[in-house]
Amino acid sequence: MRLNDSNPLSLPAFNFQLPTLVRMDRVVVTLQEWSAKGPFHSSHLGRADKVRLAKLKTSLAQAEFIAGRTALHHAALALGIDISTCNVESNPKSGKPSLDASQQCCNFSIAHTVGLACCVASSEYEVGCDCERWNRSFNIDSLNFVLRTNFKDHRECLVEWTKLEALLKLRGLRLADAVGSEGRLTSSVSHWLCEHRDFTVSFDLNKRFVVSYCVENSPLRRTCHLLR
Repeated sequence: MRLNDSNPLSLPAFNFQLPTLVRMDRVVVTLQEWSAKGPFHSSHLGRADKVRLAKLKTSLAQAEFIAGRTALHHAALALGIDISTCNVESNPKSGKPSLDASQQCCNFSIAHTVGLACCVASSEYEVGCDCERWNRSFNIDSLNFVLRTNFKDHRECLVEWTKLEALLKLRGLRLADAVGSEGRLTSSVSHWLCEHRDFTVSFDLNKRFVVSYCVENSPLRRTCHLLR
């Protein structure tokens, strides 16, 4: 099973000065660099997020959290929404964040890796995203088994892994939700991923990261109320 038939060695490559924001039709992508050394700016956090931030014990966890919310802040502003007036809730099972039901007006996905946070947001479509450092280490053989595939090299594996994670986030799923008792993707999940592989886009960011995001070409199932 391959999530995309394109050659991962020929990804679109972008050299952006971070932070940056990119608009693509009705979708916004924001990219935020971060470090455990700061600086930390949390004035845009809503009340619930300030409570979450206070519970984080390390500067690394705090920086990662703030970077993700900062990426969301800029993506939401581009859609005309000020999230500092909103509460961001997390699904207790999947951890997928969303604006609370009374304020729901856009769909978004946040991803982190060491040094980078990204957010994809849309007021009309379901979205998902993921990012990884190119130098992340992992066991290719183990992933080949879990994902029922045969990656050729480390680079291809990272591209396909981020595509998978983006698609799972779009549906509010964790990898554990998609894996059967034998420790591999279930056939139904594999079939769904193959059907949606054309919804994913990946690119090389500054020769340091791979970023993947997906957009489902159907309107949001939730009712959207634009904030004014």
